[in-house]
Amino acid sequence: MSRTSDDIRKHLKVRRQKQRAILAMRWRCAQGGLEFEQLDTFYGAIRPYLCVAQFFGIMPLSNIWSRDPQDVKFKVRSIGLAVTGLFLLLGGIKTLVGAKILFTAGLNAKNMVGLVFLIVGMVNWLNFVGFARSWSHIMLPWSSVDILMLFPPYKRGKRSLRSKVNVLAFSVAILAVGDQMLYYASGYCSYSMHILQCHTNHSQITFELYLEKEFSDIMSIMPFNIFSMCYGFWLNGAFTFLWNFMDIFIVMTSTGLAQRFQQFAARVGALEGRHVPEALWYDIRRDHIRLCELASLVEASMSNIVFVSCANNVYVICNQALAIFTKLRHPINYVYFWYSLIFLLARTSLVFMTASKIHDASLLPLRSLYLVPSDGWNQEVQRFADQLTSEFVGLSGYRLFCLTRKSLFGMLATLVTYELMLLQMDAAWMDGCIT
Repeated sequence: MSRTSDDIRKHLKVRRQKQRAILAMRWRCAQGGLEFEQLDTFYGAIRPYLCVAQFFGIMPLSNIWSRDPQDVKFKVRSIGLAVTGLFLLLGGIKTLVGAKILFTAGLNAKNMVGLVFLIVGMVNWLNFVGFARSWSHIMLPWSSVDILMLFPPYKRGKRSLRSKVNVLAFSVAILAVGDQMLYYASGYCSYSMHILQCHTNHSQITFELYLEKEFSDIMSIMPFNIFSMCYGFWLNGAFTFLWNFMDIFIVMTSTGLAQRFQQFAARVGALEGRHVPEALWYDIRRDHIRLCELASLVEASMSNIVFVSCANNVYVICNQALAIFTKLRHPINYVYFWYSLIFLLARTSLVFMTASKIHDASLLPLRSLYLVPSDGWNQEVQRFADQLTSEFVGLSGYRLFCLTRKSLFGMLATLVTYELMLLQMDAAWMDGCIT
């Protein structure tokens, strides 16, 4: 009997020592520094991409290179906000000049996509400034949740969060570079064939002449030289980067939240069919409240970004499809428009599918609760079940729509309707030009 008691004491002593070691490690991680950086946190996964984004005036945060999220804050007097202001000024000038040229030539369903692209870019710069203002209010709770769930009793996933984020971001970035290269190749080919067929006085067709036409809005206020061409590429690249980064940012954020909800569901799933003390259910329910509060905080701050992203993607997809359904002149045009359409559809689907994982993972613990033995059902389990089913957990666009699989199919139906409407508008405009 005494030997059994000694074994129990030793077991409890070892267990207490492990718990103290975990608590001490959590405390050191909460203080920042090397211990925190070695963890597979969302802040560590997204920080390199925020550093790149700041070169284009996105997410104007100070001390972004710090490995401690407590040091990263939004400051009015900062280099990041000054860079953002510069892009807003230059982008605003480009948008106004482009609008003047289009209104002079006449707007239609095809040529207004460029103006919408510029306006959406300006709106997104402002949206990310607003998100940067709430960054510290989001990242500090998120980091505390990461520290909580990267130690027992929670188990880490088979793949790290950083590897998931890197694979998704690099895949979208490579496809986006291909899309941009095909855009310039298609434009140059169309311009060259137009020059040849119209028998103009140009002795030879050069890429510089195409750029002068491509950046006509910039050339209307600047002389044509190597500086103005580089400036045109730089500003167009900034708008294109912002457009792609908007979707990538939603994907990375969704991946980070979904992984934590999946870890939580795995912990609850390990208790299936077991008699669990009420105190443990209380601890689990408390952790779930922290996760839901974090998801609600992120959803409230990102609603404008999600809304603009989905609305813009739907519009651009419809215009790309409109260009394909109408007659294109050259094979390279078909290659570009089909590639761009497939890329946009894939990128938009990726946004919805990754964000839907948050909602799906948040409902996984319900299955485990349904398997709780009747004699183990208590008040805490009932509260936990009500908590799981009481509200939606996930991202949305101002609560007008939620990023779920059902919403993705609804968006596809909207695309078909909108495409038919654009085809009718384009046909009416063509009939008006002929008459």
